[in-house]
Amino acid sequence: MQAIILDGHFLIEHTARNRSGRFFNFNGTAGIWRKKTIEASGGWQGDTLTEDMDLSYRAQIKGWKFVFVPDVVTPAELPIDVNAFKTQQGRWAKGTIQVAKKLLGKILKSDTPLKVKLEAVFHLSSNFSYLFLMAVSLVLLPAILVRLNTGNTNLYMIDIPVFLLGTFSIAYFYYTSQKELGYGFWDSVKYIPFLMSAGIGLAINNSKCVLEGIYGYDSEFVRTPKCGMTGKTAKLNATKYKSKKNLVLYLELFMALYFTVLLYLTIRARLYFLTPLILLFQFGFMYFSVSSILLSFKQK
Repeated sequence: MQAIILDGHFLIEHTARNRSGRFFNFNGTAGIWRKKTIEASGGWQGDTLTEDMDLSYRAQIKGWKFVFVPDVVTPAELPIDVNAFKTQQGRWAKGTIQVAKKLLGKILKSDTPLKVKLEAVFHLSSNFSYLFLMAVSLVLLPAILVRLNTGNTNLYMIDIPVFLLGTFSIAYFYYTSQKELGYGFWDSVKYIPFLMSAGIGLAINNSKCVLEGIYGYDSEFVRTPKCGMTGKTAKLNATKYKSKKNLVLYLELFMALYFTVLLYLTIRARLYFLTPLILLFQFGFMYFSVSSILLSFKQK
């Protein structure tokens, strides 16, 4: 599932940005830099958690061009457990906001074309979506209760197309990335519902990190645990990194129970067309909360 997320990021986003002449984040661990580029752009700086994105944008503002070559494959190790994954995703979310605060003003004042500036705004502010996702999560229950009490079911004729369009666009995005890698139809789509649910489940973790980035809360660079292993061997060594019980975990568990109640109410009210939407939210929050709790027991 993590690999599919990165496939979409590289094969679709990177390719589109590169081919259209827009800025994109040149990865620090999977690319070849010219020393002159790094030095001319101010070098590596430690005031953001995504130092490769920071340097990438500074270099492109100064006129340096990057080339994304999808045919060149660089093996990389994915996070070995759910907590490592949340740490990585949270670091990227916070770091992107830090880069936005640091560089968006310079980008907008630069001589770059308008299309480049607009893409930079959308790219660097994309993690604000987690805050909106949390808002949607919290208002779903009262919104459904209000509609049940008023008896106005016509609004659902608006909700359903909006839901289908939103989910289809995301599903097709990741389906296309898998198709580009040569996978068949079933292999390309079978993990997409879980992937979408995982994106929702990250909302609390990443919203916290986005808010920290907005308000300038400094934190240490917590690296993604690496064991230099793959498959079953990696899983056996995953428990060497301690799991921490914190407010994020308890909020995820609360949201999982919240959507379990909401799922029960929608089924009881025979609002079956809402069930897929509620399931995406319920499974996402349940997966991350329960997985973190189970991991903490394994580490004792």
